[in-house]
Amino acid sequence: MRLDRLARDLAANGSYEEKSIDFGAAGLYLPAAQTIFATTFSACVSVLACWLMPIGAISAVRTLALTSTAGLIVIRRPILIGQTRGINTIFSALRPCCVIYVACLVLEQLIHTCISDESTYEHGFWRRIIYHANMTVMTLAAFMRSRSPRAESDLPFWISAAALLLIAMLPPPALALSGPLCSPPTLGNAGERILRAFLFACVYVVLVYSAAPISNNLADTLVCIARSAASSAWVLGAVSYSLPLALLQICVVLYCSFTPTQMQYESVGIIKQYETDLEGQSERGMGTSNGSHHHIHDAASVRCVTPVEESDPDVVNAVAMMKSNGHAASVRPVNVQPVLGAGLSFNLSGVPTFPSANGSSGLCEFREQ
Repeated sequence: MRLDRLARDLAANGSYEEKSIDFGAAGLYLPAAQTIFATTFSACVSVLACWLMPIGAISAVRTLALTSTAGLIVIRRPILIGQTRGINTIFSALRPCCVIYVACLVLEQLIHTCISDESTYEHGFWRRIIYHANMTVMTLAAFMRSRSPRAESDLPFWISAAALLLIAMLPPPALALSGPLCSPPTLGNAGERILRAFLFACVYVVLVYSAAPISNNLADTLVCIARSAASSAWVLGAVSYSLPLALLQICVVLYCSFTPTQMQYESVGIIKQYETDLEGQSERGMGTSNGSHHHIHDAASVRCVTPVEESDPDVVNAVAMMKSNGHAASVRPVNVQPVLGAGLSFNLSGVPTFPSANGSSGLCEFREQ
């Protein structure tokens, strides 16, 4: 395959902006299995690259090249079955999972590149304490995100970022001839590494699906990737005894995602809260009951009109009926006069009539002669 064709294929997978995702289609969840397999397969290749080579021939660069190639081949393009709406949006957010895992392997290998002969046991002990304390903070931040996966607050992300920055400033002590890219692990360590990769991919995938991007543009995709990566990175660095917490995190994300109050993003509820604030201000500002009633309807009329209400006149009339407390007398039917050459007259329908100061009905009438 030529490079220009490969570049066009990769760009086409992420350039089409999809406005909706069909979560009921089974084909939408194939990229999840593809992503988990790619990340786990990369972990297996990194282990085999150190096992199959002699000790003197092991190279971190060779292991990195094999690991990266194995993962990128699997996630080069999504597995498609039929025309599933939203699969490109989901896959654009899932694809970096394997890249993030390989980047973590590289960072872990860089920790063991600089070894000082002057380091003492006490110095390394305190740095390990700082490392595990920050991993605990990252775990707590991950569960904060899991309790409200669609929340617009980025506090869990910044907590995780601050913990990672502190770890970078005070990394754990280096060990000679160690690291995931140049040290052949024991059987137990190899199983733990593969298990970490599998759990990390599972947590990342569940977080992406629970708070999927609203469209396939770069900004929404990057926000989803950053939040999911920050809430799942703790799996790759925490102690092995805390790995069962990854399963608990998945359960928390799934439970909170299907809770009725968490089915939509937080920004959807702003309109209702705005209406409530306006009604409360109107009730406090008016002393008489008639004036209060009039201003309550004015406050309730300030709302966000959905496209369905604009296109369906029945919905408009129903909303007007609800605003007038269910009294049919306050809603007038549609009155369209035929055009006979003299003029064109329209009566504004579906608007509640409120008594004005001069006793008229207050219904606006538009005429065009």
